Parts: sequence; structure tokens; C-alpha cells
Amino acid sequence: MAELPLTYVFEPGRVPERGFGYASCVGGRRFAVAHQTPGTTVTGQTSYAATTPTFLISQAGAAHRAVLSNFALCQAGTPAVDLIHIALVLDPTNRYASGGTSITPQSTASPSRESAGFSFRYNPTASSPGGGSDAPRLLYHWTQPVWPGSVFNPDLQDGVLIGFTGSILVYTWAATQAPTWIIGGFDVAEDE
Repeated sequence: MAELPLTYVFEPGRVPERGFGYASCVGGRRFAVAHQTPGTTVTGQTSYAATTPTFLISQAGAAHRAVLSNFALCQAGTPAVDLIHIALVLDPTNRYASGGTSITPQSTASPSRESAGFSFRYNPTASSPGGGSDAPRLLYHWTQPVWPGSVFNPDLQDGVLIGFTGSILVYTWAATQAPTWIIGGFDVAEDE
């Protein structure tokens, strides 16, 4: 196999699975979500419950679809005792009900003045899931051993998308003691 030049990884035409991400950044429609106060921790739950996601990306009647590319969660604080579960659920409805702490998404393009059309909250209350065509879909359920300082970082390759209305819910739990996280960042793009 012939060697590729060093510029290979930066050419979106040669790396089509990342081309959308590059284009969304240049267009000012790619956003990073991390707590703006470094070191702030977020506590998950001690069991799974559909109405208590740890993290919620939602929108109702937005102008752009939201695409979750990847995210990183860093174990912090007092570690959970049991195996940590992380589940990602996709829902075609806006599941935000109340509460939680809002984080303003930041554009990843420095000249951009665009604002995100989606909302991001941690530890909100979500509405109960619907059924039929409005039923949520459990896309991923991962487990991670307890290891303070470790990073959970699934690369979704711009592969999880909600329409103009919808929700992406991330649940984290451990049976005996809830896991504690520092948000390494959520990478979310909006399509044109």
C-alpha cells in the first residue's frame, strides 16, 4: 500500500466520514459542550430511570438537526464502588421536562457568532418516554470499570442525529454509589 502524505487526515474529501464534521466547523455550526468552570463535577445516579438522565441534549422546533459526534466523561471525585453503566438513548420527541443545570454550547470556530439551536443540561428531569413511533431507542449500553481518572470517550463518528425536534439522553449509574464525572466535552454539530 502506498504511503499517504501527512495532510491526509486533514483533507475531508479523502476522509469522508469526517468531512461533515470539518464542514460544520467551517460553517460555524459545530459546538463543544463543557462546563465553563473547570473542575466542576456532575453526579450520575444509583440506578437507571427513564426520567433521570445524567445528560440531555434536546430541541423543539429548531432550525437545524443536531448530530452528536462524540463525548468524553472523566471519572472524578469519590469513585463508584460497582461497575459503571453508560447508556445512550435517542428519542424523536423533546423529553426535557424541568430542572437540571444548563450549559451553553460554545462554537468551535473562533470567528463564528452562531448560537446553538439545541439545549444541553445535566441532571434534568425528563418526561416519560412515549410509545409507538415516538418510542425512544436505546442505541448503546456500555459498562466501565471503576478507575478514578479514567476517561470514557466513545467516538460516534457523527452518527447520532436528532431532527428539528428530539432528544439525546445519556444515563450514567452504578448500583452502590453514583459515579461522579467531569465533562470532558460533548461534540455536537448542526447540519445546514
